[in-house]
Amino acid sequence: MSARILVVDDEPDIRSLLKDILEDEGYIVDIAEHARAANEIRRSTTPDLVLLDIWMPEIDGVTLLKEWKSSASDHCPVVMMSGHGTVETAVEATRFGAYDFVEKPLSMAKLLSTVKAALSSAQQPSQQELRSKSEEPVGTSQIVRQLKQKFNALRNSNAALFLTGANGSGRKIWASYLSELSHPNVAMQFLDSNSGISQSMPLKANLYIEEIADLDKDQQLRLCDAIQHDNRDSRYRFILSSRFDYAELVDNKEIISVVAEFWKQAIRIPSLDEHVEDIPELLEYYVNWYSEREQLPYRHFGVAAQNLLRNHHWGGELSQLKQFVKTVLSDNDSETIELDEIRRLLVKSDRAYRPGSGNTIQLTIDLDMDLREARETFERAFLSRQLALSGNSITELAKRVGQERTNLYRKLKTLGLHKKKKS
Repeated sequence: MSARILVVDDEPDIRSLLKDILEDEGYIVDIAEHARAANEIRRSTTPDLVLLDIWMPEIDGVTLLKEWKSSASDHCPVVMMSGHGTVETAVEATRFGAYDFVEKPLSMAKLLSTVKAALSSAQQPSQQELRSKSEEPVGTSQIVRQLKQKFNALRNSNAALFLTGANGSGRKIWASYLSELSHPNVAMQFLDSNSGISQSMPLKANLYIEEIADLDKDQQLRLCDAIQHDNRDSRYRFILSSRFDYAELVDNKEIISVVAEFWKQAIRIPSLDEHVEDIPELLEYYVNWYSEREQLPYRHFGVAAQNLLRNHHWGGELSQLKQFVKTVLSDNDSETIELDEIRRLLVKSDRAYRPGSGNTIQLTIDLDMDLREARETFERAFLSRQLALSGNSITELAKRVGQERTNLYRKLKTLGLHKKKKS
């Protein structure tokens, strides 16, 4: 039976071209011009693969990918399609569950090769089982062992749990670890940004919220009510996370005081630099992880390579280390990883995670535009890029561009870059 592929792209010419080419290859092809149409198609059919453009009106491809992959039951491989200026965003999308990405202008040979690989990975039953298994916190250092002991002691409670730690430190991994300890056969759920707290009640599984600062004040109040009253008799719990610590949340005018007070009891997830002795074990874990789940070649980090990486400063935290391992495995298929190769790839890795990297955009403005149109063109491109660099966090975006959140919401809505969450 022919595989069914969903193509999601706002450019009619690209949709038509891909449909023709893929149908010539024997695939069944559905097309959608935006996120809403894609969701409608997925409700009525079950695609075997999705080709998803990054930049689209209203809801961008990365946001749509996160929405799909927030469901533990979604195993459909997604290949991102990116223009030259969005390659870094496409690479970042692999952290949120994308199988791979192809760069525009599309190379048909590369596209068809990627399509076949993605479909092949999804058709292996063992891969489905592997992908359904959550990442685990790895390490035997004292700091990791103590943290595991603390989480084990909390496993039988339904009390809300609060986590703090740098972006990329692995807060979600630890949340999933606790959820697996508490309810081994019930997948941890994620807050649906299109519904909200009210629609999540009563809890049907432990509910994880990645960044508390992304909730507006109404949602924060509803969350407090759910924690203090609605969820008292539930067997499941809220697991709430933030990159901010207690003092920062208290100073944040967008955070209500009751929510900030919760973080007095937050458990801090350590930065990778605090347990570098775990890096050799982490390297082995993620070599096996990517080899098993993405069929990347198994390669061995020797002692010298491990020592080099132990002494490296991972500014992007665990997320950077994971992406680095994946890059090394993808670099070539020789079993031995040479030091020169590691040094070369570390330069690229550090550049990608360096604060301010990727902060340039190329923009063509038609001189026949009037000043208002030209300004809107610039603002749309500028804020779209900044939003991607902020991980689609309005709070982080406001800090990056020096704007108050209310005015920023209004500007994003005017430019068609933000769809207000339902409360």
